[in-house]
Amino acid sequence: MTSINESAIFDLACEDDGTERETRRALHRAVRYSAGLTTFVTSQAFFLTGMDTMIVNVALPTITADLGGDMALQQWMIDGYTLLFASLLLLAGSLSDKFGAKRMFFFGTALFGAASLLSTFAWTMLVLIVGRCLMGVAAALILPASMALINEANPDPRRRAFALGLWGAGSASASAFGPLFGGLLTPIHWSLIFAVNVPFCLIVLALAPKVAPSPTRAISFGRIGQTLALIGLAALVAGVIEIGSLGISSPVTIALLAVGLAALVLFVLAQAKVRHPMVPLSLFRNDGMRISLIVGFIMIFNWFGMVFISTLFLQGEQGMSPFAAGLVFVPSAVVMVLTNVFSGQVINAMGTRFAVSLGLIAMAVGFLAAVLVPAPMPAWVIAAALSVVGLGGALVTPALSGLVLVSVDQRQAGIASAVFNTFRQVGGAIGVAVFGVVATFMSSLDGSLRAVFIAAAVLLVISFAYARLRWCER
Repeated sequence: MTSINESAIFDLACEDDGTERETRRALHRAVRYSAGLTTFVTSQAFFLTGMDTMIVNVALPTITADLGGDMALQQWMIDGYTLLFASLLLLAGSLSDKFGAKRMFFFGTALFGAASLLSTFAWTMLVLIVGRCLMGVAAALILPASMALINEANPDPRRRAFALGLWGAGSASASAFGPLFGGLLTPIHWSLIFAVNVPFCLIVLALAPKVAPSPTRAISFGRIGQTLALIGLAALVAGVIEIGSLGISSPVTIALLAVGLAALVLFVLAQAKVRHPMVPLSLFRNDGMRISLIVGFIMIFNWFGMVFISTLFLQGEQGMSPFAAGLVFVPSAVVMVLTNVFSGQVINAMGTRFAVSLGLIAMAVGFLAAVLVPAPMPAWVIAAALSVVGLGGALVTPALSGLVLVSVDQRQAGIASAVFNTFRQVGGAIGVAVFGVVATFMSSLDGSLRAVFIAAAVLLVISFAYARLRWCER
C-alpha cells in the first residue's frame, strides 16, 4: 500500500512539474508575442511621423493651386508640423513618464489619425495648417513614448538591440520614401498624402489591447520649466526656419533666435534649482548620454541638410521631376531598412562602440567618395553615396538609441528619449537652414552639393574622434 501511495505522489509531482513548465512556456510565448507587437506598432508609427516631415514638399505646388495661400501660409503648412514636433518633445517625454508610455503612444496615434483626416478634407489652407500642426503635436507624443515602450517590452539587452533596429528601420526609410510616395499620390489628388496615414493609424490602434501596460511615475510638473522649454524650443526652431526665408540678418530671425537661446539658458538654470526638474541635469553627466546627444545631433544635421541640397540639385540643376528625384533616394532607403534589421545582431556581436565607430566611418567615406567624381555629379553617384551614408547611419542610430536607454534609470526612459530626439529634431532643422545658407554663397548647386558633402564628412570625423575619446576615458 505504501509503494502505491508513493507512486501516486510521484506521478502527481511529475504532473504538477510538467504543468508548471508548460505554464512558464506559455507565459514566455505571450511575453515574446507582446514584445513583437510592440516593436511592430512603434515602428509603424515612427515611420508615419518621419514620412510626414518629407512628403508634403512634393505636393506643395498642387496644394497651393487648389487651396490658394501666399508664401507665408505655404511655409507654415510645411514648418508648422516640424515646429510643434520639435518644441513639444520634452513635454511629451515627461507626460510619457508620468501617465505611462502606452497611454501617451496610443493617444498620440489616435490624434495623428484624426489630424490626418482633417488635413485630407481641408477646404482652406488655414484648415490644412491646423491639421498639420495637430499632426506635429501627435508626432511629439508618439516618438519618446515609442522608444520607452520598446525599452519596457525588451528588458533583455540583446532583444532590445534587435527591436531598436526594426524601430529605426521605420524612421530610416521614411525620409526616402516620403518624397517618393508624394510623387506617386499627388498626381491622383494631393489629399491622398494625408489619407494614407489613416489606415496605418487604425491598425496600430486595433493592436493596442495586445501591448502590455506601462508603469506610471509620480512626478510634478513645474510650470516655469515647462513654459521656458516650450518658448525656448519653439522660438529657436522658428528662428532657424526663418533663416531660409528671411535670412540670418533679418531682425525677426535674430529676435527669434535670441529669445529661444535666452529661454533655454533660463530653463537650464531653473532645472538646477528645483527639487523635481522636468529634465534632470544628471542626465547630461553620463558619458553615454553625452555621446548619444552629440553624435545624434551631427548625424541628423548632416542627413536632413544633405537631402535638402540633393533635392535642389537634382530638380534645379539636373532638371529631374519630383518623382524622378525621389527615385534617387530609394536605394538608400532599401539599404537603411535592411541594415537596421540586422544592426541588432552587429551590436550584440561586436558591441555599441564598434557599431557607432564603423557607422560614422562609413558615412564619412560615402560623402568624400562622391566629391571625387568630376562635375556635374551624376544622379547615380548621389544614389550610391547616399546608400553608403545610409548604411552607416542605420548602424549608428539603433546603437545610440540603445545607449540612451542603458545610460539612464528605466523610470526616466521617456524623458531621456525625448531629450535625445529633441536634439535630433533641432539638428535636422538647423541642418536644412545652414546648408541652405551655404547654397546661396556658391556659384552653382553642384558646388553647393560638394561643399555640403565635405562639411558633413568633416563633422562626422569630429564626432567619431569625440566618441572614441570619451570611451577611452571611461
